[in-house]
Amino acid sequence: MNGKRMYLDGFDWVANLLNYQSRLTPGKGNHFLVVLETAQPFPTDLASALLQSRLEKHLPLLNGSIRRHPFHLAPYWKPGAPTPLLVTEEELLFTSDYSNALDRFGNMPLPAHQSLALHVIRHKTGSALLFKFSHLLFDGRGAELLLESFCPGGGGLLEQQEPGLRSPMLNEWEKQFSAGKQIQRRLIALHNAGPTFARSAPETAASACRVIPLTESETDVLRSRSDSEAGPFMITPFLLSLTARHYNAVFSPYDRRDSSLLIPMSIDMRGQDGIPADAIFFNQWSMLPVSLKRSLLDDPRRTIEETRRQIFTGTGERIALAYRAASRLTRIAPPFLLLEIVRRMGPAATGSFMFSFVSGSSLSEGRFAGRRLSNLYHLPSMPPITGLGVFFNMFDNRLNAVVSCRSGVFPEADVERFAKSLEKDLRGNGE
Repeated sequence: MNGKRMYLDGFDWVANLLNYQSRLTPGKGNHFLVVLETAQPFPTDLASALLQSRLEKHLPLLNGSIRRHPFHLAPYWKPGAPTPLLVTEEELLFTSDYSNALDRFGNMPLPAHQSLALHVIRHKTGSALLFKFSHLLFDGRGAELLLESFCPGGGGLLEQQEPGLRSPMLNEWEKQFSAGKQIQRRLIALHNAGPTFARSAPETAASACRVIPLTESETDVLRSRSDSEAGPFMITPFLLSLTARHYNAVFSPYDRRDSSLLIPMSIDMRGQDGIPADAIFFNQWSMLPVSLKRSLLDDPRRTIEETRRQIFTGTGERIALAYRAASRLTRIAPPFLLLEIVRRMGPAATGSFMFSFVSGSSLSEGRFAGRRLSNLYHLPSMPPITGLGVFFNMFDNRLNAVVSCRSGVFPEADVERFAKSLEKDLRGNGE
């Protein structure tokens, strides 16, 4: 790190808003897990030594916090003390099911002013490394890139990083206001399309995740089905439309038939708009919203066509880039004010459920610290407003799906029914 201020971009401030929304939850913030599974035992002391040695020089960054410039008020990241990272362990002697441990660790707060912690679980048939990241400093792809930097040949990834913006970006007002108008028109169009079905959880709600890991053969069948129904290389609109149909089928009794589902889809922006392809730190993502009439969702073919059309249109209109530029305007406002604006705007600002698909893993070799990985998946925790998200990732030619939900958004039995119906369809067993 070169000592210059690391200014936050617009989506870092979006992440800060999500963190503020989650301040009263058991985890005290908006964090996420990246889970590495191995079939071999993974000693905790080895994991701890690897973490501390590789990240020793970067501990001030990892232990930092958000500050504002005293004159123009642009937010920036201030490094903190070089405090060692927290590493804990747990042993399950008689079972390989550690889903309860996932939820328990997922709902624990990170230590104050720390952005990373590790929990090692040794169970009956292997180990699981649960890396917990703060969304203030990391997004999902950045977290994987950090883990890749621990692997042979990956050490240079950390050394070439220049985290944050070099300037507060207060000199592009025309671009930012133009993007803001584009997003405003987009939101008005979504609002005019009909009311959005959305729910929220209590501010103190805990988070729970349901993991659906597909085998390689199941993934191959699903890909073939996607190619047939949505077209070659169209697995993203295929998965989004499939998820929306199951969401609608289970939760349809909770709202009017003429409403719409609004699905904010996250987009990794690395390699675009001047963002380095290997950027590890801060939030290098944006959004592309998809709105689907609930009356449309009974027809799988039309749902896929409409989803694909909106993704193509949004990509052509560079909506994701507009969201990033427009979000820079929000950095002047404190989170409590932004939260009040979001509440006043209602469902059009939040959506029905969150969707994300990480198409390939940064850990392409499938190994970590000399051990073969049997799986890798992400467990985001949703903020209370929206409260539910479905997240997909590919690892080693296999698809993982994760349903993440805050308690109280829907009855637990309905959330479980949704997860089971989605799993059945993904595994090729029909709806």
